[in-house]
Amino acid sequence: MIWLRVSQIMQLTRQTDYAARAVLFLAGSKMVSTAEIAGAQAIPQEYLFKIIQALARAGIVTTRRGAWGGVSLARPPEEISLLDVIEAVEGPVAINRCFIKGKDCAREGFCSIHDELMAAQLLMSRKLAATDFASLARRELDKKDLAAAGSF
Repeated sequence: MIWLRVSQIMQLTRQTDYAARAVLFLAGSKMVSTAEIAGAQAIPQEYLFKIIQALARAGIVTTRRGAWGGVSLARPPEEISLLDVIEAVEGPVAINRCFIKGKDCAREGFCSIHDELMAAQLLMSRKLAATDFASLARRELDKKDLAAAGSF
């Protein structure tokens, strides 16, 4: 279960950030080693192994051992959403404890805060589900091209 911690900002865990960066890297690659992903994305390799296992269990990546082995996406990047990756690593997204399945809230039937948070959660979930890794990879390339063009 992912809890979005609220202090000054809402934030995802570092593990989720690493998972998203690893999938983004794989969106532009074929079969690559975990060392290559770790190096390219500045992800500590000890974290990456756990993350890759979680992504593999969720059917987002495939792994192969051996000399020609490595990690690759299990399906096209157009079919993998940011929500898929977050939930693979963290579990279902819930911005408040009253949205956790199986948890009762005595105020649910009349709580106006619940209604607003539910609306916010639905918007966030829809946005994350609509954000696929093919479009993220294209945007990243565009940004890199713009940065390179501006560095003359």
